[in-house]
Amino acid sequence: MRSYSFLLGLLAIPAALAADCYGSGNPGLPASDFQQVADQVCNVGPDASAQFGNNVIQAHYEGNAKIHCRDAFSNIISQCVGSRNGGQWTWNYNGVQELYYIQAITL
Repeated sequence: MRSYSFLLGLLAIPAALAADCYGSGNPGLPASDFQQVADQVCNVGPDASAQFGNNVIQAHYEGNAKIHCRDAFSNIISQCVGSRNGGQWTWNYNGVQELYYIQAITL
């Protein structure tokens, strides 16, 4: 039972990993716009973009497994969007490699 609890704890780790934020500031776009573009990557991917007024949100995935797509974008959006214009989230463990990023660009 003890090892089972340990494994469950390991499975919860990806949701808690921090995103690397970048950019100078969000150009005033709501988190829901970022989520819309992120959903396109998770559902279809590996790239998606959408224009909102004078801004474009771009999202990207690369790697050999798309296991943490929703958690990764959720972390980026909750930790970076608002104060920054985007960020990235990486996972590299036991042969699984994933990189996700999303950012807003003013045209």
